[in-house]
Amino acid sequence: CTPSISTGNPGLSVKDVNQLIMEFLMFMMRAIVLCYPVYLTGSLGLSISWILLSMLMWTMWKNNRRWKDQRIDTAIDFLENEKDVISTELKAMNMPAWIHFADVEKAAWINKILQQAWPFFGMYMEKLLIENIQPSVRSSSPHLKTFTFTKVHMGQKAPTITGVRVYTHELETREVILDLNITYEADVDIDADVKPAIKVGVKGLQLQGMLRVILEPLIGQAPLVGGVTMFFIRRPALQVNWTGMTNLLDGPGLSHLSESAIVDIIASLMVLPNRMCFPLIDQVKVDQMKFPLPRGVVRVHVLEARDLVAKDTYMMGLVKGKSDPYTVLRVGNKQFKTKTIKETLNPRWNEVYEFVIHEAPGQELEVKLYDEDTDADDFLGSCSPSSVFEFQWFTLEDIETGQIHMKLQWFSLHTNPALLQEVSLYFLHYNSVDDLDTVLDEHEKKSSLGKLTLPLVRLLNVSDMTMDQRFLLERSGANSQIKMKAVLRVSEDLFSCSERGSDTYVRMYLLPDQTWKHRKRTSVKKKTVNPVFNETFEFAVSMEEARTRKLDVAVKNNKMLHKRERKEIGMVLIDMSEMDLIKGFTEWYELTLPGLKKTN
Repeated sequence: CTPSISTGNPGLSVKDVNQLIMEFLMFMMRAIVLCYPVYLTGSLGLSISWILLSMLMWTMWKNNRRWKDQRIDTAIDFLENEKDVISTELKAMNMPAWIHFADVEKAAWINKILQQAWPFFGMYMEKLLIENIQPSVRSSSPHLKTFTFTKVHMGQKAPTITGVRVYTHELETREVILDLNITYEADVDIDADVKPAIKVGVKGLQLQGMLRVILEPLIGQAPLVGGVTMFFIRRPALQVNWTGMTNLLDGPGLSHLSESAIVDIIASLMVLPNRMCFPLIDQVKVDQMKFPLPRGVVRVHVLEARDLVAKDTYMMGLVKGKSDPYTVLRVGNKQFKTKTIKETLNPRWNEVYEFVIHEAPGQELEVKLYDEDTDADDFLGSCSPSSVFEFQWFTLEDIETGQIHMKLQWFSLHTNPALLQEVSLYFLHYNSVDDLDTVLDEHEKKSSLGKLTLPLVRLLNVSDMTMDQRFLLERSGANSQIKMKAVLRVSEDLFSCSERGSDTYVRMYLLPDQTWKHRKRTSVKKKTVNPVFNETFEFAVSMEEARTRKLDVAVKNNKMLHKRERKEIGMVLIDMSEMDLIKGFTEWYELTLPGLKKTN
């Protein structure tokens, strides 16, 4: 263990201090080397022009050398990674998707249809906003009774579909899937009056995303398609130009918040797992379209990262520090965030997350790393794994250096009920807020079929602490169930504080009195983890006052001379206002360690 030095930062090790000293000395050496020519020129009586000329020649030589090195590195990189370099350049130029991918086709004819129909769509939106949205806004709050749309113009620019991909493989024969890459640079102009002196509006927005359209089921009669489902596979990118009072939302901090709020609204409507469904025949039900069976589950193991970029600096940027990295995982509208590891460039998380995959192919795992700061978190890189793999290092993109170590597992659905005939035995430390999480796995491929979360408190309230019934599965179909028998058996044993057992006694306070004279204590039961006391104590308070107090009960080990033994076994706080003090009560209580809070 590296000893710590009592400095301004109590966690600063000797190694870190030595590194800071060396960097400071190197800084001073560079300053001396740069200032010495100035001193020498002055001592020799030379003109300042010589210094300026020397600096100019040095800068020109350095830039020329850097330019040559970049040309050589670029040529070598192009020869070694020709395909990746071309793809990166096309992506940076914002070229259409059909240039990037061979299986994406141009959609010029669709764009012509949209452009021709766009004025009529603008008429529809104007009628919708004035006749439907405006009354809803007025009735939502007394302060918005005068809300009025004064101008609604959807502009002349229609959304552009930059590419269409049609999936024909690995699909059922009764469905058609299309992915539409949509870019919408709108010249919309919408104004509204909240009150006579308060005007708000939007003048221009940009939206970019991938819209999936599913035509299913295909039928042998008109209209040939039973229903249409639309949704964004990933959250679309959005930029909004506000006018009027809402122009304040274009500020540096508020702009991101306002756009994120709008994207959240869009995500709640039509970003997976949310869908917009339009049944075309009576036999197709909306709930069946909105809640289809998922394709499977991806389990992501986020292990560690290495060689991350140091974003924290000291001494006005002269001394580089480290970073406080964390990872954000996103699939569709579902997002997870790992814990933050302080002051390291090689963090270890060892965390596991699961995502329900509703559309495969299509949905992608987005992994982004950030440095946590008090103001704005700094970007540390990203990657998008495209396939299931065992443990693998991924190089982070859009950053100078850094790698992340992950593992991805795919769990498919299974229809064989014989594989579910399993009996599992769990040894649990009971907590009243604990749940029994059960994931149904495929026998051979270890694929997840669904998840069941069963609160343990439900087993305590049934006969013989046994439940034999059907349970609804989470992360599965709307009607998916599992037939299971759950049995709970309880052990009241205390844990042993030493090899010879525990010398147990109980200490009590009727809060808020915690003085020595108000302390109650039982006798010591030696070398046992099942102590029986059968002792009675009295507190001199009235019944009304007792109902306002709490009883602090602590179970302790009488460690005597054995200083290495644990003294605290556990404690419980009993709220007397919740108890029937007239009839009395006898209950079992869970013991928790002092200072340990229950998690909700």
